[in-house]
Amino acid sequence: MTYNVQNECTAGTGTIQMAEHSDVHQMTALASGPFQAPKPSRAMRKIARKTSNQVVGELTFGEELGRGQTLAFESKLEHDVALLTIYRPGVIDVCEQVEVPFVKSNGKIGRHFIDFIATEASGRRTAILVKRSDRAIRAGFLDEAARVAHAAIPHIAHRVVIATEKIIERDMLVRAEQYHASRFAQPIIDRQLAAAAQELVDPTTISGFLAMAGLGCEGFHGVIRMVRFQKLEALHTGLLTLSSPVRPVEATS
Repeated sequence: MTYNVQNECTAGTGTIQMAEHSDVHQMTALASGPFQAPKPSRAMRKIARKTSNQVVGELTFGEELGRGQTLAFESKLEHDVALLTIYRPGVIDVCEQVEVPFVKSNGKIGRHFIDFIATEASGRRTAILVKRSDRAIRAGFLDEAARVAHAAIPHIAHRVVIATEKIIERDMLVRAEQYHASRFAQPIIDRQLAAAAQELVDPTTISGFLAMAGLGCEGFHGVIRMVRFQKLEALHTGLLTLSSPVRPVEATS
């Protein structure tokens, strides 16, 4: 997922950007072993258990690397942005509701809780402020966001972006949801698929590749993991099905 600037405002050395997302994931080693309960949420404030007009809840991620991490969200938009961020290329961690003290326009000290901070393998940290687009353009929010960016950069994050519902592309979200649903390793199936991939030369459908591996529908999630970790290339965006065409990554070079 990349962030492309749509709009920018500055406060001192802090810069805040409107963002757009795209989603690809780099190769990560799969881990197998006994199940471990996920680590608790790292939110620095209490998350509402329920609301009258918002979707609230928790998801977990990272189980493919060992012990999962719990992440809380307080709206459907936050949930979707979280999934797109977790599965963007190079991201190794996402934490939520990170407190940032900042100087208000009246000179007093305020507290802002950044919705998400994404950490990349390179060490770069991106703070993500999630807001509906009609609210993201309000002067009061933009002023506070710029002040938060000034306070957060570079100690808490290297950059601050605003994510609205306008960045949610359906094809990318559907694929991220599939990556998320398929994140748990299946060691025996994964080994069979890896061996079959070594023999794959020409494009085929997912069902054809599964048959080649001696598997049926039980191997579908394993193929999704291979696409996610760039061991196979899917030839279209969006939802993967048994009829979706795939090919070996080497065929693209």
